[in-house]
Amino acid sequence: MSLPVKSYSSANFYRFAAFCAACYVVAQIIQEFAFHHGISDSPVGEQAILQRLMPLDQFRLTLLLLSFFPITVAFAAVALRQVRLRPAASVLGFSFSLLFVIGEIINRSIDLFVISKQWAMQYQGTGSVAAKQLVAERIQVWTESFTGYYFIIRIGLLLGCLCFAIATWDRRQRWNQFIAIVFAANAARSAGRLAEGFMGQAWLAPVNDAIYFPATVLIYGSLALWLWKQAQYLQQEELEATTSLK
Repeated sequence: MSLPVKSYSSANFYRFAAFCAACYVVAQIIQEFAFHHGISDSPVGEQAILQRLMPLDQFRLTLLLLSFFPITVAFAAVALRQVRLRPAASVLGFSFSLLFVIGEIINRSIDLFVISKQWAMQYQGTGSVAAKQLVAERIQVWTESFTGYYFIIRIGLLLGCLCFAIATWDRRQRWNQFIAIVFAANAARSAGRLAEGFMGQAWLAPVNDAIYFPATVLIYGSLALWLWKQAQYLQQEELEATTSLK
């Protein structure tokens, strides 16, 4: 008796989702490598503008932009896996996470295609001090305007992770308990960023900066592992169902 195609595709979907989460981790690792071997992670003034023209920085920005598309698949897989158990938390988790993803895609697109590929090139291409100052001011206005936009991105991630923590918590399954704790930790990390940027808690800045990379790799790497385990569970369930029908 052959195994239904739908069963294999379900397991394969979660394997694909695990791969998508891993892609996000790889993009973060490449960015961290770039910051230590070619570009600065905190440039200022003219250096910040001219660095945008470097091929390595544009490659980094492109990779980060593209990484938000596959992470959407990973979030969708979490919601689909848990929607029968906790429908409200699963749907809300994906909805808020999608708000985070869309916000990041818009931000990264403007950063790459407008600021780096247009304004920075205009800055470099003009010999007029006044023209350079005008471009620099335009970039500064965008940077300051992003502060309010950043709130939408962070609150989306915070609420999405909180809902997913609720959706995945299950005392009967250790793997679900594990990923629920991971989502809660990501929510706490996002809350730290919000407290730093909008509640005047400037002392959190060095803490947030220090934990960003290791926390991101740990959190989304754990998500990839959990999704891979779900694929294994699904395949095992189908094999057991097939065996029982023979």
